[in-house]
Amino acid sequence: MVKGINVENLNLSEEAKRNLSVWLNFGEDVKEEIQRLLDEGNIKELEDRFYKKLEFGTGGMRGKMAIGTNRMNKYTVMFATQGLVNYVKSVKPNKKLSCFIGYDTRKNSYDFAIEAAKVLIANDIDVYILKLPMPTPFSSFGIRYYKTDFGIILTASHNPPEYNGYKVYWDDGAQVVAPHDKAIIDEVYKIDDTSKVKTISNNELINSTKLHYVLEELKEAYLRVMKVNLSEIYDVDDTSYRNNIKIVYTPLHGTSINLTPDALRYIGFENIYLVEEETTTDGTFSVVPSPNPEDDNSFKNSIELAKKVGADVFFASDPDADRVRAGININGEITLFSGNQLSSMMLNWILSNLLRRGRLPENGFVVTTIVTTDLIQKIAQNYGVETYLTLTGFKYIGEKIREFEGKKRFVFGCEESIGYLYGTDVRDKDSVISTCIISLMVEDLKKRGLTLKDYLYEIYKMYGVHIEKLESIELEGIEGLKKMNEIVNKLRKEKLPEFNGLKPLTRIDIKNRTIEDFTTGEIKEYATDLPKSDVIIINLEGQNKFIVRPSGTEPKLKIYFFSKFDNDITRIEEYKKEAEKLVESVKSYILS
Repeated sequence: MVKGINVENLNLSEEAKRNLSVWLNFGEDVKEEIQRLLDEGNIKELEDRFYKKLEFGTGGMRGKMAIGTNRMNKYTVMFATQGLVNYVKSVKPNKKLSCFIGYDTRKNSYDFAIEAAKVLIANDIDVYILKLPMPTPFSSFGIRYYKTDFGIILTASHNPPEYNGYKVYWDDGAQVVAPHDKAIIDEVYKIDDTSKVKTISNNELINSTKLHYVLEELKEAYLRVMKVNLSEIYDVDDTSYRNNIKIVYTPLHGTSINLTPDALRYIGFENIYLVEEETTTDGTFSVVPSPNPEDDNSFKNSIELAKKVGADVFFASDPDADRVRAGININGEITLFSGNQLSSMMLNWILSNLLRRGRLPENGFVVTTIVTTDLIQKIAQNYGVETYLTLTGFKYIGEKIREFEGKKRFVFGCEESIGYLYGTDVRDKDSVISTCIISLMVEDLKKRGLTLKDYLYEIYKMYGVHIEKLESIELEGIEGLKKMNEIVNKLRKEKLPEFNGLKPLTRIDIKNRTIEDFTTGEIKEYATDLPKSDVIIINLEGQNKFIVRPSGTEPKLKIYFFSKFDNDITRIEEYKKEAEKLVESVKSYILS
């Protein structure tokens, strides 16, 4: 039974008290949850849930699911949707508006999608919503296919099961960027009470003519377009060798089970072995130790199956299926490739095939991020293709595609966090077409007696051995945020030592637009088109460097390491040890 709650008597911050006072008027579900926390004496949890609003960043919001202003729940979804609607109506006045809604397999994703749909329809907006959880890139394709004015996807990607998220897309199928992003944030933050939200009942939703469930037609269109794009770089119709390729695949309980196996079969791959226990669309990710393919542990069952069936390649996609990672088994020796390595192989294979087929565009361009391997720029340059660098986040790659649409030909986009894109029909990283490209590349290489590892080493022989690594330092809560800021400011301001015997050459501060030359001591303005962001780049001797930035979606400080060596592939193990020394040297300094 809910008692009268006297907020002023609680040992909470003033902001938490203000937020709590408003939310106590929302409904019995809110009151009951707050009373439960009070009965448990869990004031610290209550403070964390209400001390601020869940941050609505430039791509949307992501957080743990629970009652509270600093959590993902039906109220924060309603507020976000109404704020988004208010903005879209202001920039597209007097227009019959429509929105596409996608969602992943997480707990509450479909329920949150329905709450968003109710707000949209109450605001006289047509809604195209998926019948099933589908990959994020499929929703990007859907926005373009149905020509909707914007899109919403309920997903928290590879985060732990207790998280969910809300991503906003514009009419080109890409995540929102400037000027829309900041303006949407302003409108969302104006909505802090249910009285400011228009919505309808569940019964009204069911009977609404503005609600359109979609899937089959869209799926057929996606597969057809994907095959056309793949045909530019490879003879997809010649399937005579394709049944020699064995593929192991896991969706890690995610959305790709509803699309990727069908996509592989659509282009002629028949020997597809699914990790059956990981094919259930289970939002708790019950069988996998991690729903993130960047974590080697997520491949445990895939590796066992790959060994059992003698697979040529095995894959894992994250739950919303915008990212994919691959590995191979050669006589019991497992190689898991990083996003940097897969990006390099895919780009080299795509460009070499386009050149061989006489289809390499004169005005082609590649887009990658500042934290992705330098190999991308070197490979593109070798083929006479321009490279554009963006901040971390595939939305910036989508922005570049839109910027040059009709002027230059987009060839490939990639980021180190296992995200890649070929073609412009999708405007977000796409694990589905990427899985198909890698599978075709495996087929092509096998015809020549080569593996993916052989191919990677061929690239190293040409451009030098590049070794990259990402370290994430988890820093949760208020204290974690404080510590994160301290570390970044330390790197921004302090005189830096040598790291593993390598002298710092320059310090680039993307936020403050400065570049400091450690040799001369000169600090100059750093000329860049990159948006201001809390990123520090430390360039070291010998083309080595590391980059530090706070994550935009998780309570983590991310450190990216880049080591460059000569092209002697017989010394790769030695190079890896040397690269690891740099990692430990930098971490020791940062955490001291």
